[in-house]
Amino acid sequence: MRKPSVIVVSGTPYQQGVQQGQALRETILKNIENIRADLANNHCDMDEYAVFMQKNVNFLQQAHPELMEEIAGIADGSGLPYTDILMINIPAYFMQRYFVQECSMILARGKATADGCTYLIKNRDMKMTVHQAVIEHHYQDGRVVSEVNGAGIVTYPANGMNNRGLAIATTGFWSQYTHVELEDIGRSHIFVNIHLLLMNCNTVAEVLQYLKNSPRMNGLNIIAVDAEDAVVIETTRDGMTVRHDDGSGLLYRTNHYMLDENIGLNPKFAEYPSTFMRYARIEEMLAERSGKLRFQDLFRIMSDHQNEPVNAICRHPNALVPSETDSSSLVVLEDGEMWTTLGNPCEHLTLSKIGEATL
Repeated sequence: MRKPSVIVVSGTPYQQGVQQGQALRETILKNIENIRADLANNHCDMDEYAVFMQKNVNFLQQAHPELMEEIAGIADGSGLPYTDILMINIPAYFMQRYFVQECSMILARGKATADGCTYLIKNRDMKMTVHQAVIEHHYQDGRVVSEVNGAGIVTYPANGMNNRGLAIATTGFWSQYTHVELEDIGRSHIFVNIHLLLMNCNTVAEVLQYLKNSPRMNGLNIIAVDAEDAVVIETTRDGMTVRHDDGSGLLYRTNHYMLDENIGLNPKFAEYPSTFMRYARIEEMLAERSGKLRFQDLFRIMSDHQNEPVNAICRHPNALVPSETDSSSLVVLEDGEMWTTLGNPCEHLTLSKIGEATL
């Protein structure tokens, strides 16, 4: 029997967790094994790690008990140990070697596109394999949130949309020139959780207001878009800088900052060439099609292999770099649709042309 491509869950947060756990047990188990293996490979002291992680659990129990209810439901539904489900949901494991995830995202709208539609696409690239799933949450108040996230994980979706007409994507920001205060783990989110943004916000303006009061340990690049507005938000631990669509209809980011207020925090090119080379390649490919961009153009960009094996947009693990593309997901805002490949888009979207065939 073919597995469903979208897991639809409904009811209370706990009930939704149970349904996800039942539907994705084997995939969740693989994620537990992969994350545990990564911790072991980095010689992590698991006793100290458990203490560190528990501080964030305590924060979430106080600030967002509904997330903890959903996590408990995933454990009960999957029959897997609650401590293991907690482990994959508290993303402190990304802090072992101070963040080496690599993602790319693009917003194209208005005059940048051939049809005037709004497209938001993200490649989620990770240093270890975290198997992704498309989860469609139906809540009792009528809200629907569809997102791409690691199976069994509710704390850091890659991107998503809600039925109020809001779509959001993120890319990480990694630099030795930013300060991380480890004690923040007990009073803040490790990353901005866009699931909470999609649950609590209907518009870009509401996202900006919510972020002002959302404590976080680390910065992220965020793109948020609704029917009227689109912004890129460069968040840091203590603040955020916002740039609205200037009318070009294009916003995009990789893993560094672009706004003047923040560029001093960036790593140097020699320290992290991938983020700068992926950004430049996206810029080049967008310029070639600006005003004519279509659905397939954005997936073509996210499938691009120029500058491989180390610095391509579509990332495949190799001896030089462990990062790989775990998913590519595109929201079409006006249609309320999200199209997703689980794995590299170049391998899961097959193109056939008259006279030639291309992957």
